[in-house]
Amino acid sequence: MSQSATFTRLQQRITAYRDEMIDLQRELVRRLAVGPDNDGPGEAEKADFLAAELEKWGLQVTDYPAPDARVAGGRRPNLIALWPGRKPEKVWVLSHLDVVPVGELNLWRTDPFSLHVEGDLLYGRGVEDDHHGIVASFFAVRALIEAGIRPERTIGLALVSDEETGSQKGLAYLLEHHPGLFSPQDLIIVPDAGNPEGTLIEVSEKSMLWLRLEIRGRQCHASKPDMGINSLKACAHFIVALEALAQEFNAVDPFFDPPHSTFEATKKEANVQNINTIPGLDVFYLDCRVLPIYDLREVIAKVKDIAGAIALRFGVTIDISPRQFSQSPPATPADAPVVLALTRAIAAVYQRQARPQGIGGGTVAAFFRRQGLPAAVWMTDAFTAHQPNEHVNLQHLIGDCQVFAHVFLNAD
Repeated sequence: MSQSATFTRLQQRITAYRDEMIDLQRELVRRLAVGPDNDGPGEAEKADFLAAELEKWGLQVTDYPAPDARVAGGRRPNLIALWPGRKPEKVWVLSHLDVVPVGELNLWRTDPFSLHVEGDLLYGRGVEDDHHGIVASFFAVRALIEAGIRPERTIGLALVSDEETGSQKGLAYLLEHHPGLFSPQDLIIVPDAGNPEGTLIEVSEKSMLWLRLEIRGRQCHASKPDMGINSLKACAHFIVALEALAQEFNAVDPFFDPPHSTFEATKKEANVQNINTIPGLDVFYLDCRVLPIYDLREVIAKVKDIAGAIALRFGVTIDISPRQFSQSPPATPADAPVVLALTRAIAAVYQRQARPQGIGGGTVAAFFRRQGLPAAVWMTDAFTAHQPNEHVNLQHLIGDCQVFAHVFLNAD
């Protein structure tokens, strides 16, 4: 039977998994996997469930846990599941186990940890980020197994922890402590970003800088503001002054979406609890996504210059500490085998021409690229990650599953 006919049969098999995909999403959604940095219990319950499911299908599953005393059992799981091919070189799909917190619960129409189904839309925390990748890759492997197809390359599914809060207990841990798992000859796919048409293959990311900015003034009674130094007032002026970063680092590169660097104030910690007190301490965070042509140290230097002017004007002290400092590594080449394999698979399934591009978001692919491992990030992305009422389209799950199966079948 030709490869084309074999793939058509795989597509039909995958389409028939519709109800089982819903069932797997339901099991994943109800297992809370928020990391301890976000005050959650970690990923162990979800990982144990998935390991058992993979072993049922006959995959070889090994856990490479990262130690973490903050969670029950003291471990953050990192599962490696293998289905042997004719060659030791692998095709990897790496998905992450952890999810972000729900945010404002009153913005959800349904329980975020109980799957809600409306036609082809599945609602729940994590259904897109990153159960989309988990479910699509699982059933792609299962289709090959049940069809009795032994692929040329070994298929590897990696399910890692801690992606949402830095990956030090996830992929970064694996690459440091188990570097032999991955090879430059492997094809590595990370289903964690894309576009709604399924045509964006991410091969480069902006540099990422997260800063914690602490403003110290002097607390006092609000009726006597001259006795204190209002840290909140200085904080507000500081946030506005940081708009100068966009003017300083103003290059435009249409290869990226958005094509310019971004500098956004995000999280704000609580200060005083009552209205009639002038706060003396304020803390906020700045999320910077910077085009690779800029050195992040230059960005920090500019932030310090702005902070110095604010400190002088308001009589506060300002402490700046990085929470993430990730200079963009070299891009995955547009003609890398993994990019070409995805391009062919997307054309076969969706009849669309995919293109390599850069994005403003950060994914674990950056860790691979720093190690000289050309990784491609791809999925059909509805952009509901981290939002209330996060959802995924079942037809995207089925289609992306078929794309992975095409890559598994045809990678030589």
